[in-house]
Amino acid sequence: MSTDANHLVVSDAPPRWLRYWAILTACATVVLLALGAVVTTFRVGMADPIWPTVPWHLLLISWQEPGPGFLIEHSHRLAGYIVGCCAIVLAIGLWRYQPRRLLGWLGIATLLGVIAQGLLGGFRVRLHALVGTDLALIHGCFAQIVFALLVSVAVLTSRGWNTPARLDPADDDGTQLRRWSLWTAVLVYCQLVLGGFVRHTSSGLGQRGHLLFAFAIVATVVWLMKCIFAAPRPDGRLTLAASLLACFLTIQLMLGVEAWMMKFSSGMIADLKPITAPQGVVRTAHFLAGSGIFATAFVIALWTRRGRVIAIQVVSAPASRLEGAA
Repeated sequence: MSTDANHLVVSDAPPRWLRYWAILTACATVVLLALGAVVTTFRVGMADPIWPTVPWHLLLISWQEPGPGFLIEHSHRLAGYIVGCCAIVLAIGLWRYQPRRLLGWLGIATLLGVIAQGLLGGFRVRLHALVGTDLALIHGCFAQIVFALLVSVAVLTSRGWNTPARLDPADDDGTQLRRWSLWTAVLVYCQLVLGGFVRHTSSGLGQRGHLLFAFAIVATVVWLMKCIFAAPRPDGRLTLAASLLACFLTIQLMLGVEAWMMKFSSGMIADLKPITAPQGVVRTAHFLAGSGIFATAFVIALWTRRGRVIAIQVVSAPASRLEGAA
């Protein structure tokens, strides 16, 4: 690894297989999120009140006995086991084959997050009679944090992150962008929490808050895009991420209007209405689009701090890895 006054070259990039494994883990988590959304949409979280169960539980039963809800719930559990195994390999790989300790600790934190998420899902089943859907709400909100962590690992191990980067601590041109990108990620997460109240509870405050907060999210994202595209030296990857964020937001608004109309336009109490297949598809897609918005906003916030994060990685790297630093 070599440095000079204005540039920083990162030569200790993670091995290629580890980069691909990080992407694979993030993709597996998308499947897990989709199945979890289906479980919530069709209210089958208590289809099997027994927990824990072995990953191959579906192979031990007659498939003629359980209903669709049982199969969906256990598919969700199986996907959780798969993501857990992927996170274990990822954490070990980052700690063993990545000399920068920051990534190693991030891998450990991600694994602990996956474990905590699994325990929350189990406790949601075991403690349902005591706390109802409260743990289901926490389980769904915490899933977004775990997903963002896994996506950040995929970004930090990517080739683009580990290519030569300009590092000028005196350059404050991106201060506003860094600050606003962080606020965007925080506000989007708050909107996801409000959406969780709509999905898991009958809170009128949550419903009103989720609807009104959507306007604030649109304004925030638009201003963030303005900051990115109006920068004196716009980063190509940032502009690509901003374009992806705009696409996610557009799709999310259309899905949100459709989901809201399906749920509340008939005049019936929403919890008493049967869920149809089209409604399930729209609500699940709405949830996934929201996850995509948060993950993209999180990546933008992380990328705007790329030079500073790399600087921390250099400082924390073993002395034997710093060549020409004298």
